[in-house]
Amino acid sequence: MAAKPKLTEIDYLRALAIVAVLVIHGTAAATMLPSGSVPQTVFFLINKASLFTVPLFIWISGLVLFYTYGDRWKPGMAREFWWKRLRKIAVPYVLWSLFYYLWNQWLYHGTVRFDPWYFVKLLLSGNASYHLYYMVIILQFYLVFPLLISLVKAYPWVQKALIPLGLGIQAAAYGCHHWVHPLPEYDSLLLGYSAYFCFGAYAGLRYGAVAAWAKRRHVWVRAAAVLAGVLFAGGLLLQQLGRVALSSAWYELDLVLYAMAVPMACLPAARALAARTGLVAKGGAALGAASFGVYLAHPAILTLWDRLAPEPDAQRWLYSAHTAAAILVGLAGAYALARVYASAMRKAARR
Repeated sequence: MAAKPKLTEIDYLRALAIVAVLVIHGTAAATMLPSGSVPQTVFFLINKASLFTVPLFIWISGLVLFYTYGDRWKPGMAREFWWKRLRKIAVPYVLWSLFYYLWNQWLYHGTVRFDPWYFVKLLLSGNASYHLYYMVIILQFYLVFPLLISLVKAYPWVQKALIPLGLGIQAAAYGCHHWVHPLPEYDSLLLGYSAYFCFGAYAGLRYGAVAAWAKRRHVWVRAAAVLAGVLFAGGLLLQQLGRVALSSAWYELDLVLYAMAVPMACLPAARALAARTGLVAKGGAALGAASFGVYLAHPAILTLWDRLAPEPDAQRWLYSAHTAAAILVGLAGAYALARVYASAMRKAARR
């Protein structure tokens, strides 16, 4: 069976997600400014409103995998699938984990040593750098993907029930972790993100119908995404200021609704951009295509940029400008590195 056409609009969703990653990491320090100050409030709200990014990346992964393999999956394809992901994802993960393990030692302590057992622990948990836990989550989903798609192919009801199944698994994991017994490395377990992956899987299997539904309901879906985002970020701000006191379960539920509404709200706009040829369309597509490289490289650039940060109490406007610039510097620098690397790989492949 011939491969399906590439969904070029997904690159725009990747671009949105990677910009949100840079926003979160670039504004993280500024959220620790004196509570209630104008800069802290602005950066705090922007930071929390961007927390849809990891769920969005996971949703995209589920969509692309099930869109690509949904019609042509056979039981014997598991080994080929895993080998492909090993080369494209696992190997870069190990190499970049090693880089950050050594880089952070040199940058913060001025010395470098290598403890193989400690490094293995970092690999398993995704803690070699603050952003690499996402790689552990994705690798887990790749590991179980052959089983999940085989169940979908064998039992039609599984496909219809993907969204409630994902929500149920994620809710059960959250309840167990918070109210029964803490799960080890919960933030890096696929169980805590199953709703987004299964929703993406459903969208990939029924992409045409899902995209058409999002277009028909775009006003309501966008309103739902904005409302959920405002309630989530605003609620966390009020909680920090001591104005409200709600259980974390309410914020978790709101984040799930917010993160599941964002791709549906943005998909029609992404499809519209994919039909254009202007500078914005080309730039967004290029950024989305390079998002994996930007994701891997940006913390190193942000760490260097933070070395130039003024004292928070010296001139607040200068510190705020530096924080805002961190997003652009990290994005531009990591994008440039990703393009250079991609160009070098293409030249090496032609030799």
